[in-house]
Amino acid sequence: MQGAPGVGDLTIAGSYRRARETVGDLDILATSKNPQQAVARFLAYDRVKEVLARGPTRAAVVLKGGLQADLRVVPARSHGAALHYFTGSKAHNIAIRRLAQERGLKINEYGVFRGDARVAGETEESVFRSVDLPFIPPELREDRGEIEAARAGRLPLLVELADLRGDLHAHTKATDGHASIEEMALAAKARGLEYLAITEHSRRLTVAHGLSVQQLSRQIDDIDQLNIELRGITLLKGIEVDILEDGSLDLPDSVLARLDLVIGAVHSQ
Repeated sequence: MQGAPGVGDLTIAGSYRRARETVGDLDILATSKNPQQAVARFLAYDRVKEVLARGPTRAAVVLKGGLQADLRVVPARSHGAALHYFTGSKAHNIAIRRLAQERGLKINEYGVFRGDARVAGETEESVFRSVDLPFIPPELREDRGEIEAARAGRLPLLVELADLRGDLHAHTKATDGHASIEEMALAAKARGLEYLAITEHSRRLTVAHGLSVQQLSRQIDDIDQLNIELRGITLLKGIEVDILEDGSLDLPDSVLARLDLVIGAVHSQ
């Protein structure tokens, strides 16, 4: 969709944008001066299995993987209002509309209106301003106190990607990854991380070329050497060790004791 002629802003809304743990379907919102062209692009996607609905500004499909995807196309002037509406949650939206009604306003996916006059809606910020609230991040929009917190200036600061300092679970090409330890370290450094834990699979997971005691011991030595050579990134030694059927671990304590961290994992039984 991002390569479609005439498509402007493009966002996955709904529970995906709210970062819910599970997502039932995908709600895709696009702005375009030619909505029919955008809809045609959407329906032409080669992984569409079934078209459930189509219209001049919307379409719904089932993808070959079984997931339903819905597209809605709006003009740029309605983008903020539509984004708020289709992001949800339903309970949050009802609460915001109630605040609007108290102020003599009406909020829908087309904008914020006082009578027939549009007063906001081009951005989500303008929608929230119309009901005297600061912007509320999508992850908080569940009507679980976020509106009261916003009104009181007590919205929590969410963890952003830039806040992350390290990654404690990474695989290299020694098992089922695609890069060397050094390449992984440099990539982590380039992303602004301070540390990276190398945590390959253990020997039981043969399908992923899990490491034996000897292979892990050699990797530990390699990481120790790289930590001497590398600057600006620290490598941590770890393993994703299988928990076996009897509750024991797939590798002996003697080698696990040399690691910075051990991740216990169940892959079978």
